[in-house]
Amino acid sequence: MTTLLVPLSARGIGEVGFAESLPETVTAVFWGLTHLGNPYLLLTCVAVAYLFGDRIGISRRGAAFALALGLGAIGLTLGLKAFFGLPRPPISYREGLGFPSGHALGSTTFWGGVAVLAHRGRWRRRLGVAGVVIAIVALSRVLIGVHYLVDVVAGVAVGVAFLAAAFGLGPGFSPTSRTGALSRPAHRHVTALFGVALLFGLAGLLVAPGESELLLGIGTSAGGLLAWQRFGRAAAAATVDVSGRTLAIGGGGLAVVLAAMSGTAELADSAPLILAAGAIGAICLLGLPLVVGERSGSGR
Repeated sequence: MTTLLVPLSARGIGEVGFAESLPETVTAVFWGLTHLGNPYLLLTCVAVAYLFGDRIGISRRGAAFALALGLGAIGLTLGLKAFFGLPRPPISYREGLGFPSGHALGSTTFWGGVAVLAHRGRWRRRLGVAGVVIAIVALSRVLIGVHYLVDVVAGVAVGVAFLAAAFGLGPGFSPTSRTGALSRPAHRHVTALFGVALLFGLAGLLVAPGESELLLGIGTSAGGLLAWQRFGRAAAAATVDVSGRTLAIGGGGLAVVLAAMSGTAELADSAPLILAAGAIGAICLLGLPLVVGERSGSGR
């Protein structure tokens, strides 16, 4: 889409030249660090957190909420990129649109959301660590030459606004002590956020039709909404022990599902197939604790 804000098309302030002047070793370091905002890495992290739940410091319901946050971020990122239609810097090794930065938006949403939802350690420390990771990812996108500075600033700003809206209009914040989770979403909050993520994806499709990652996000949001509404309470209450069986079945299942989802998005040309891969993948991921764990109640 033709940009509505012409001045943004020339939005560099000298950062491209600075990035070009960096030694290759420095660029290589930041190229590695930038993967802290890779969407597939973040999806893997939240899937593992969801499977093991409280055992790694976040409730299963909280992990599902984080998954819905990430899916919402995908719709926001791809929709806004298509709407503004602004290119990446000329030195970028990646093609496509650059404003806002998807890595900056996604890492803000994921790491910020997990810092709020996790219940281990002091919440101020969690927020501080999340802020450092987000800053590293945002800086790395500029220093490896794939974004202008304004791209990452906008990505972080949109991510913070999305987090504030998701928690403020949903479960809210409840800092009852220096430790513990800052927010505790209920079943209905997770259901609602999957619905919001689905709406963001469908809205993005209006300006970015045929975008494979967007189609995968829509399918995953729809599958997540259906699965969570159907058996989310039982999955949230299931007890999953860390054992050889869990690691073999649970870990293997996660690997297969995530590989199938990403592979379909990368290789398939069929929109229905990508949508189906996302939906089926979400149902499998959300149902995995019921396969490898023991049911102990219905949750809230």
